[in-house]
Amino acid sequence: MFRKKNNNSKFESKPPHKIGGFDNLSSIFKGNSNEHKIDTNDEELSVNNPVSVDESDSPKPSTSKAVKLIQEVQNLKDRTIIPFVDYNEGKLFYPILSKIGEVQDNIACLDDLVSDGILEKKIYEKLIVCPIHPDTHSSSVRLYCPKCHSMNVEKLNLFEHKMCGYITESTNFDFTDPENSCCPSCKKQIKVFEKEIRVPAMWYQCIDCVEKFDNAVIKLHCRKYEHDFDTNSGQFIPTYCYKLKNSETSINSDTNQIKDDLLKLLQGFNFDAKLNISIKGKSNNVHEIPIYGKSNITNESILIFIKNHPDGINQSDMNYVLVPKLDIDPEKTLLLTISGINEGVENLANHYGIHLISESDFSQIITRVEKFVSEWYSENGGKK
Repeated sequence: MFRKKNNNSKFESKPPHKIGGFDNLSSIFKGNSNEHKIDTNDEELSVNNPVSVDESDSPKPSTSKAVKLIQEVQNLKDRTIIPFVDYNEGKLFYPILSKIGEVQDNIACLDDLVSDGILEKKIYEKLIVCPIHPDTHSSSVRLYCPKCHSMNVEKLNLFEHKMCGYITESTNFDFTDPENSCCPSCKKQIKVFEKEIRVPAMWYQCIDCVEKFDNAVIKLHCRKYEHDFDTNSGQFIPTYCYKLKNSETSINSDTNQIKDDLLKLLQGFNFDAKLNISIKGKSNNVHEIPIYGKSNITNESILIFIKNHPDGINQSDMNYVLVPKLDIDPEKTLLLTISGINEGVENLANHYGIHLISESDFSQIITRVEKFVSEWYSENGGKK
């Protein structure tokens, strides 16, 4: 579930079609975990009967494709799908769609997730397009000489060295060139252009007719049909990005799976491991523990917490782990996350003996937990 599949999909010119079955998608994020109870006074575990699953409620293939798309979005920066504009073809694409077997211009399937409340649609940028050919997104800016209408125009700057007052045109000496970092007048090395050089003036010059002027004529060029159009006549076409509306909810869809994987991992190392257990601490307060394991060899216990936060793990997240850790006093405590770690959290974890594992991918977290438990298990003379 956690491994990416790289599917190279070619651009296909098929009409956009929807991914059906989104009406059942919200149920995927409502995983009901079995409740377990433990009382540390008598060391007995009692587990409620597992909830039976009706096969008719299982995700349909089309819904599974939508879930895979959401999992792919979780690996993106800011969990946001951004568009790609092919300026040569004048078309708009969403490359991530190829990873789930969809054509890259099938915007309808993204809009379906917006309708289901999973994705949020936002303006990414507005493209100015040709008023005659608005379906093509390919346009560029051109500068013309107001006298001879040539495009052979360059921009000139007037530079002043603040320290010695030396002034020159950029054509004579370019202070922005790192190879010419010394002032021709005072020979002082220019280290920071923005602080040491002032730009008192800027203008244009036509290379063909040698005319100098303050304002060039600006036109937009329709690249596909090879004609200019005025900037005031251009049309604005919005492009959209898609962001996970509730990133914490979407992360939890994978959290349920990693819990099952961790449970099997602990059981493989001879632990009596349970999910979502209520444990009574030394203060007689009851704490909800996501994953609890007790070694069948040494009777040592381990608590595993999973926390993910869009803004990174912070002090309050650590308190969520620290309070039950101090009250229950297990031999080992792990905090797992695919989120970033805010300043000071790692030091706090080290101080209280909480082992913090942060990776961008759940599969990497599983690998690190397996290494951690294996080393601990070996220290106690266990054999898997």
